[in-house]
Amino acid sequence: MSDPAPRGTETILLVQPDPESRTLAAFMLTRLGYTVLEAHNAMEALKIHDERGGGVDLLLAELRMPRVSGQELAEVLEARASKLRVLFMTDADYARLARRIASQKHVSFLPRPFTMRVLAEGVRSALDQPVRPKAMAAGNLL
Repeated sequence: MSDPAPRGTETILLVQPDPESRTLAAFMLTRLGYTVLEAHNAMEALKIHDERGGGVDLLLAELRMPRVSGQELAEVLEARASKLRVLFMTDADYARLARRIASQKHVSFLPRPFTMRVLAEGVRSALDQPVRPKAMAAGNLL
């Protein structure tokens, strides 16, 4: 018998331009006990974050998005929220780029597509990491 998937109660800001992928990931995360805030792009994510006054434990963002990348969004949010952890996701075509960015920025990377268990383990691992030093980005790049 396998161990149950790791769960949590933290708040996750999920940023994914594809509505089907976003809905599926949000469903899985909610089933795992997390509070999920959904955004379809970086501008919406910033608005949600600011309206809540922060209070986000993890940014789970698509690395490649139109106009503003997940990496750029993470830099802005980290400048505003010192305890934010980051987990990037992207499809296999961009996995090499994502791994390089993740290692340079000391963040985690989750390849898509993923199962509920892989998502659960990736999110829990990212949340359990120590908070990394605050980004050098100005909080108003967008």
